[in-house]
Amino acid sequence: MACQWVDEQTGGHCPDLAAHFTGTNEKWFTFTNGAHVDSLDPYTYDRWYDFLELFVAHKAPIVNQAATRVAAPLIYQAAMGVNNPVLMPLDPIQTIPSYSAALTAFEKLPEVRVLFDNGAGKSPIGTTTPGDPYPGFEQSFPSFPIPGTTASQLYLGPGGTLGDAPPSTTGISTYTSNANALPRTDYSGNTGGGGLWANSSAWHWNWKQSPPSTALSYVSPPLTTDTTVIGAGAVHLWVRSSTADVDLQATISEVRPDGNESFVQNGWLRASERKLDTSQHNLLDQQSTLLEPVLSMRAVDAQPMPPGQFVEVVIPLYYEGHAYRAGSRIRVTIAAPNGTQPVWSFGQTEPGGTATVSVAFSKSMPSSLVLPVVPAVNVPTALPPCPSLRNEPCRPYAA
Repeated sequence: MACQWVDEQTGGHCPDLAAHFTGTNEKWFTFTNGAHVDSLDPYTYDRWYDFLELFVAHKAPIVNQAATRVAAPLIYQAAMGVNNPVLMPLDPIQTIPSYSAALTAFEKLPEVRVLFDNGAGKSPIGTTTPGDPYPGFEQSFPSFPIPGTTASQLYLGPGGTLGDAPPSTTGISTYTSNANALPRTDYSGNTGGGGLWANSSAWHWNWKQSPPSTALSYVSPPLTTDTTVIGAGAVHLWVRSSTADVDLQATISEVRPDGNESFVQNGWLRASERKLDTSQHNLLDQQSTLLEPVLSMRAVDAQPMPPGQFVEVVIPLYYEGHAYRAGSRIRVTIAAPNGTQPVWSFGQTEPGGTATVSVAFSKSMPSSLVLPVVPAVNVPTALPPCPSLRNEPCRPYAA
């Protein structure tokens, strides 16, 4: 299976299948940033081709690999609208002449593969075009969640800070929730082949900063080391709303030392549906955890926001597989929905107009961002060009 973290169709909770897919031990997953079409990118296509040849055709992949390589540039020109040649990478399994030996080699591959910085890598012949569907680097893992994953918690504090501990004093920040404060989508032009699915030469991102007073933003200090995050996460907030219901959108981004900001991921919550499930009998069939909170989503558990009171809400984040570089800062922005996705938006939001929303942070009300940090991932590449990451826009940072 191939899933893109930031695709509205193959992203979301697709990685849960790696953890909960039953019935066979012969399963392989490739995760990457990108749009829907990136399930066909060269490194993923190679793995998919090998699998089909070995498990469906029962042939050594070397038999038809020459024709596949010749056809690749035409396929990518048609599917993505990338006019410069997009080539298949070298694949050791496609050099093995024996079917049984090729099958053995494939079955030894780790179950989970993450392609990082898709759009910032080099072609098989060493050329670089920002946005071409090549990863900057990759790493494989035996299972998902990644062994050794830890919950890294950053706490909201005064002055828009994210710190390692809850602040010693109580603070309250307020914004006006308005789902129409930004354009509903952040991409103009063709959202398929030759546009959004091509490379950066064809992209027309318009990822705007939130207008004054329509969002809250919290930023960490510069990271001292490269920090790799793979998996789900959450934003825990103590919230008060002037309306009985309000929709919350969390946006995670990387504030880079070069003055730019890269989009990483979103999460959403309707506050009346904030109750977490206390069993594993839910739509995801799994227990709620700190890193992967699971909402009840049962009508009986829906509750209006209490007037004039702070209550704890948890915004589940969609998955990410991202390497934050040393010197970068992690940003979380809280606002009404819309304005951060290229193709889609929410047509029905709560409230229908605006709401005054307050977020509290203190030792007794510890609002925080929780991310799944994975150890021992070597990040061999520098910051990707801005823009270059597929389906992850980049813009100048504004405090």
